[in-house]
Amino acid sequence: MPDLVAQGPEPSQTWRHAFPAGTVTLGRTAKSAWPAAWDNQISGLHATLTWKDGKLLVVPRPGTTNKVFFRGQPMEAEFAAAVGEQFVIGTTTFTVSESEPTPGSARPPLEEMTCSPQELQSIKFGDADDRIEVLANLPGMIRYSPSDQELANRVVQALLQGIPRADAAAVIQMNLAVTPPTLDVRSSSFRHPELAASFHPSRRLAQEALCRQRQSVLHKWEKSKGSDFTANDEFDWAACVPLPDEAATGWAIYIAGSSSHRLRLPSLRDDQKSDLKFATLVADIYGSLRQVLDLQKRQATLASFFSRPVLAALAGKDIDQELRARETEVTVLFCDLRGSCQIAEEAAGDLSQVCDRMSEALGIMTRNIIDKDGVIGDFHGDAAMGFWGWPFATEDQVEQAARAALAIRREFAQASRKKDNPLAGFACGIGIANGAAIAGRLGTLDQFKISVFGPVVNLAARLESMTKRFNVAILLDERSAQRLAAASDGHWGRCRCVARVQPYGMRQSQMIHELLPPAVEPGVLSESDRRDYQAALEAFQDGRWPDAQRLLERLPADGPSGVLRDYMHRHGGRPPRNWDRVMEMESK
Repeated sequence: MPDLVAQGPEPSQTWRHAFPAGTVTLGRTAKSAWPAAWDNQISGLHATLTWKDGKLLVVPRPGTTNKVFFRGQPMEAEFAAAVGEQFVIGTTTFTVSESEPTPGSARPPLEEMTCSPQELQSIKFGDADDRIEVLANLPGMIRYSPSDQELANRVVQALLQGIPRADAAAVIQMNLAVTPPTLDVRSSSFRHPELAASFHPSRRLAQEALCRQRQSVLHKWEKSKGSDFTANDEFDWAACVPLPDEAATGWAIYIAGSSSHRLRLPSLRDDQKSDLKFATLVADIYGSLRQVLDLQKRQATLASFFSRPVLAALAGKDIDQELRARETEVTVLFCDLRGSCQIAEEAAGDLSQVCDRMSEALGIMTRNIIDKDGVIGDFHGDAAMGFWGWPFATEDQVEQAARAALAIRREFAQASRKKDNPLAGFACGIGIANGAAIAGRLGTLDQFKISVFGPVVNLAARLESMTKRFNVAILLDERSAQRLAAASDGHWGRCRCVARVQPYGMRQSQMIHELLPPAVEPGVLSESDRRDYQAALEAFQDGRWPDAQRLLERLPADGPSGVLRDYMHRHGGRPPRNWDRVMEMESK
């Protein structure tokens, strides 16, 4: 009967138990039959386990705080895990594994041969023409494999084509992080289908090749009917060839076959070193291609978050180390889509078309964030969040965020002027804030995202929400505006002090600023009107409200002017008692 292997974040945090006939409990404390005491995210009694009909039935205990994750999804009801599958609770991974052999059941090989890559270089191929033909076709055959599984399937087929003496070929993976290591067959192929039932890779051979020798190893056994491992009536020799470590640690190519007569060690050297050489070449090609594909996947994944300069800076570095969450100064940009709810309601009969339009709108946001070297942090329905200052600190992070915001505003404005544009009717509101935060890879081991956490994120979200109240496109916090005042000369952007407010749900007041395009762009606030509003705001804050009223009347009506007029009107044209120059926001 199979075993359950538990592995925590540290190598020493592990155990292996064979499934009993009945049901066992899994948890953290001694109250459970199988405790994982190292993980405080596991409840005292977290789940019950039952081996039934060739699968493990896992029943999460109701009311547990942390979910059981299986195949990447949180599970609340009973689920079944087959041999080789895993589930995760907290920081601990549980693997359903084939049972370990009993002591003495895996006999030592009759003969053992090891070959280093240097030794194999001097070996001449037997059947050279046929093997070179297979090797020549191998890169093209596996390059266009649609999946990792199909890639492994084609590799084992090529092994059988190139090694006529082999009756079975497999791609195996040994999990070296657990004690004892577990062994899984990722793909296998047989010269005769009936051999599949007799094929069980030797764990002893795999450990010898992957752990001890770290090079190609061949074992020859006495034939022994009824053995549980490779040595049986069908197979009496096997070889294990590790893939390059940088491509796939713990992965190997495994071949096995049957000798027509008893081979002595010199015969092994003569007949099968060329087989090992071929298998090693296949392992090198397969391993190198796996490495390339892995790098491509990592690059594609990172490209959805990072700009090209950031990706170039990350190249050649330890990604896990660079992406770790840490405290740093960041600039956060929140961008929310305006008009999406009304458009979705009006087009309820064609939601796919609305979804396409919203995706295009979100694409404008994310493209401009990445183009300005920002990181995509999250999506919230029809809103996107980006940030700067991580994974590398930058002096111009506020300027880059501001440039991204203006570019987003400009694209939406251009689209709204064209009735046939898919984005006609959409607008956006943007909030930008600067401050300290935790940025990086946030979440659990199996469920995480690249994002940012801290009060600055909440402030950026509040500023984005306040763009509706003040009827402007972009609002900045005080720190961002101060940084921009030193960086901007007005040729690409300007700032206007809007008001001192206390955002809803926050204790600290903020002098919020509107980010404006250059005055030369059509339809934007002129520079003289910006200065006149500044004078009106100073009078408003000083409590000289009649003066503020007269100055505002000279200005064209816009959102911030209207808010100040409305605020003074609601207070009878006179500042309230103990006027502290702060407008308190009554909602988000």
